[in-house]
Amino acid sequence: KLVGEPLEVFVNGKPVARGEVVVVNEKFALRLSDIAQPHERLRKLG
Repeated sequence: KLVGEPLEVFVNGKPVARGEVVVVNEKFALRLSDIAQPHERLRKLG
């Protein structure tokens, strides 16, 4: 992915968050912009 590109974060194949690729101290990182509510995360993973 390129810097600034949106992406989804998956846990066990289930989407749990959204964010974008950023550079921090010359290293790639992920800035989370939207995290599923706890009950949604559990439902998706359960």
